[in-house]
Amino acid sequence: MRVRLWIAAVLACLLMPGMGEARPASLAIDAPADGSAPSLAIVATLVAPPVAKAPDTESLIDYLWVVRTSLVEPEDVPRIVERAREMGARGLLVQVVGRGDAWYRSDLLPPPEAIADKTRDPLGELLPLAHAAGLEVHAWMNACLVWSADHRPRDPRHVVNMHPEWIARMSDGRSMLSLSRPARERLQVEGVFLSPAHPGVRTHLARVAQEIASRYPIDGLHLDYIRQPSIAVGFDATSRSRFALEHGADPSMFSRLPASERAAKEQAWERFQREQVTAIVREVRDSVARVRPGLSLSAAVLADTLSAQRRNRQSWSEWLRSGLLDRAFPMCYAPPVQTVLDQLVAMSAQFGVDRVVPGIAVYNASAAAAAAKIKGARALGYPAVALYSYDSLFERADLWARLRELLAPRSSLEVSP
Repeated sequence: MRVRLWIAAVLACLLMPGMGEARPASLAIDAPADGSAPSLAIVATLVAPPVAKAPDTESLIDYLWVVRTSLVEPEDVPRIVERAREMGARGLLVQVVGRGDAWYRSDLLPPPEAIADKTRDPLGELLPLAHAAGLEVHAWMNACLVWSADHRPRDPRHVVNMHPEWIARMSDGRSMLSLSRPARERLQVEGVFLSPAHPGVRTHLARVAQEIASRYPIDGLHLDYIRQPSIAVGFDATSRSRFALEHGADPSMFSRLPASERAAKEQAWERFQREQVTAIVREVRDSVARVRPGLSLSAAVLADTLSAQRRNRQSWSEWLRSGLLDRAFPMCYAPPVQTVLDQLVAMSAQFGVDRVVPGIAVYNASAAAAAAKIKGARALGYPAVALYSYDSLFERADLWARLRELLAPRSSLEVSP
């Protein structure tokens, strides 16, 4: 609400006599804030904060997330690189750890079930082509999310099979493995998550990150699902006992405490869980630094920092400020244009723009809406933007052609119905 009021105040000032010196970026958006069919032209006027460097207008899209499904067939790999090169992209965020499996040569993780030829090395195939085309390659690694299929992993080496004790447990004590797909959809959880409080989980993820960094000349490591799911978890024996030793209470027994004491313990429990997720990031960074000092570490993070901390125990704002992360890629995936603009303004005020790369979705938006969001990021001074995803962009006929036309320097920012 404060962001919306701030935008309205700026707009009012700009319309007053004598206030003509400001140079806002005006976004004319034919899209209501609730995401329904466009009807009225809503003008949101944003004043970009001072930045040391003007946005790069030559590159329309800087980074592309490449989902692992685009790596299944070997003949598709060169096409990814060629399309990215033609788009003028700076780099690719390539998913090499999907659901506890390795889309690269690994001694720690099993190969993907989706690939018939288990000797293939998709990352090894893509890297030399991308570097020859002048593209950065950041290895995208899903961290806590390890499974989402209807059946249990077939490979006995999969973490779900080797370490079922690492799987997060819900407030009723059940493992997330017990959830059917309809139950996951009802709860709005993406799949099965690991428990960050288990020391074995942190070591495992750090070893995977180190394996990738030591074996491949990647330009960066990119963490995803470095958070808890949006439901209450952490009720495995390790998490409960560790918290009880530190704070003198079992999280599963909070309901038996007096109200005043319960509130304090619940706050301590939230803080404890955030610290466990942060500990994964720290151990990954330390393990990678031992083999590739200076390698960039980034993460895909939830755009709403407050919700990220409270619901998902993801303190990415602290990671960025402390230097645990070199860059954050906030997932600004909300369909309404105004929601994304509000997020962009809030983040630029909180963190600046140099180490934040807004992620804009095309899978759930029209080309016109996506273009308005991207141009909004540019107007606010963000020097780089990422698109989610390469796969979605080329699944829809002519979507890139339309988006490129709308992103041209002289193109209007109006989103037409």
